[in-house]
Amino acid sequence: MSKAKNSLGASIFIETSTAGTFVKVGELLDIPGMLGDKTGRIDVTNMDSEDYKEYISDGLKDATEFTLECNCIPNDPGQMRVFELGSSNANTKIKLELNDQITPTTGNKTTVIRDGYIPGIPNIVPAKGSQTKFSFSFQPSGAPDVTMAS
Repeated sequence: MSKAKNSLGASIFIETSTAGTFVKVGELLDIPGMLGDKTGRIDVTNMDSEDYKEYISDGLKDATEFTLECNCIPNDPGQMRVFELGSSNANTKIKLELNDQITPTTGNKTTVIRDGYIPGIPNIVPAKGSQTKFSFSFQPSGAPDVTMAS
């Protein structure tokens, strides 16, 4: 039987003005992925190459920007903090917390913390016949800090 966990209950947190302290960003709708960093490549294809291009690693991983979407909640402290950070371009941290603890009442959840910044003012998107949405991008910088569930 599969040991997969339902992702319902996953949460995103943004660092407050107090380093290492986080506030939840309310009513998250989707998480596109915070990992998936890729190493750059250098094309070394030459006149002696046969049939295929040749590449070597440049040795540096690139953390790609990702976008998160939530229901827009005007007085949500997390969403208000995201607006503040998007306006100031200040460096911050973002934390993903999954609802996957192995022992529900005593276990720890998987967490991913990324350094980076919010590269612009978040979007508020009203839609005909739908809820108003709040979306923002995050550009990670450096390696992720991943702690697996227990």
